[in-house]
Amino acid sequence: MMSNVKTSTHTKSNKQMLCRLWDPVAIRGLWFGALLCFSSFFAVANTRAQPDAPAEAMQKAVVEWVAQSQSVDPDKVVLAPLDPRLQVRACSVPLNMDLPFSRPETVRVRCPQPEWQVYVRVSLPARAPVPPPTQAAPKPPTQAAPKPPEKRQVLVASMPLRRGMTLNAEHVRLAEMDAQGLPVKVLEQVSQVMYVELLRDVPPDTPLRSQDIRPIILVKRGQMVLLSIGQAPGFQISARVEAQQDGRYGEQIKLKNNDSGRILTGLVKGPNLVQGL
Repeated sequence: MMSNVKTSTHTKSNKQMLCRLWDPVAIRGLWFGALLCFSSFFAVANTRAQPDAPAEAMQKAVVEWVAQSQSVDPDKVVLAPLDPRLQVRACSVPLNMDLPFSRPETVRVRCPQPEWQVYVRVSLPARAPVPPPTQAAPKPPTQAAPKPPEKRQVLVASMPLRRGMTLNAEHVRLAEMDAQGLPVKVLEQVSQVMYVELLRDVPPDTPLRSQDIRPIILVKRGQMVLLSIGQAPGFQISARVEAQQDGRYGEQIKLKNNDSGRILTGLVKGPNLVQGL
């Protein structure tokens, strides 16, 4: 009986000793385990909260480049989120950026070392349309001063003229008139109405036309006419010849010298007057 009591007492003493030894070890283990769990939790949380440093640097560089090249406020430049699967590596040299599609909405970012490239979508603030430059009203074309009407000297009737009259210098005069509105084939020299017949009535101060007159016959066929040869009075020779045809002023006709029978040519210069050629 005493033996059982001693064994039980010894066993109880051993358990108490083990409990006193276990308590500090267990407490230390639990404490280090808790610290390890909290450290792991904060490390993961911190990793998730911190963005990728190379990607953040690239995006900042894109914003600055777009703001400078497009002349806009950097705060107004908005970048589209990057693909989460995209891994942006740190670039050892400055990044190269350009607009590959000639529009500011897409920026190409290239790194020479290590070599890679990324396309970034960009949103820019809307710009107010630039009004077209104010243009001065076109000046009206300068109009040249009107030219004075052109003048011409023409023959007009100096008195009332009747149809059938034989005209001479007394029936006409030279007058200066506006060229515009004048009839066609208007006469301009007094010699044009010498030995002519008027074909219509002409009021005073009316221009005469070539169709208003007709030369009269000054030499008739078979008549004897005076033929003059030479210009100067001292060398002029005259002879009586026979006209072989009718002739008007200025016309060329055939003549016959009855004494010699020779055929001559002369120019009609007046009534029964012919100048030899």
